[in-house]
Amino acid sequence: MKYPKLRELKEAVISFFSPAATVKYPSGPAIIHPRFRGKPQPQDTCIGCGGCVKWCPAGAIKEINDTETGKRKIVWHYDECIMCGECERICTTKDGVKMVPEFELAGFDRELMRAEKECDLLLCEFCGAVISTREHVKWMLEQLGEKQPANLAIFNEKLKALGLTEDTKRKISLDKRDDLFALLCPKCRHRVNIYDSL
Repeated sequence: MKYPKLRELKEAVISFFSPAATVKYPSGPAIIHPRFRGKPQPQDTCIGCGGCVKWCPAGAIKEINDTETGKRKIVWHYDECIMCGECERICTTKDGVKMVPEFELAGFDRELMRAEKECDLLLCEFCGAVISTREHVKWMLEQLGEKQPANLAIFNEKLKALGLTEDTKRKISLDKRDDLFALLCPKCRHRVNIYDSL
């Protein structure tokens, strides 16, 4: 049996007492690059517009509208997500969803592999169809700035939130001029505009 040479023994001793060349990931924290794309995490600034739902190439983001309770739920399914970052890129507010560096998402319960964002729905006052979310309308009004009163139906939602107008329920028949100022879906608003132009 050949014994190791002194040079090989020296290398073995140096290697034994020197730190590892790679990361000690399973036993220690992984060193993650700042631009690493982990899981998409919804933020408080998410307005529930649903842009990410329509854009997700994997179909991992779902939109659930409940018109009875007036709530919209956006659900991110991490077990279906491919971590492409398209939801962050396409976000209307630019910071409604962020790719966080968390990547350890393995588990046995699929119900735990998801995140949710719940928003209040705005419904058509005549037919009850979904228009958008209150958060989305507030964000649009902030973007409009001084041009906010141009759309009185939507501006009225801001006045209600400020407590300057009452939230009254009225009968809409789509044949009166004041129906133009009601919060209507595009189809009902079209019917009012056609009737008003006759």
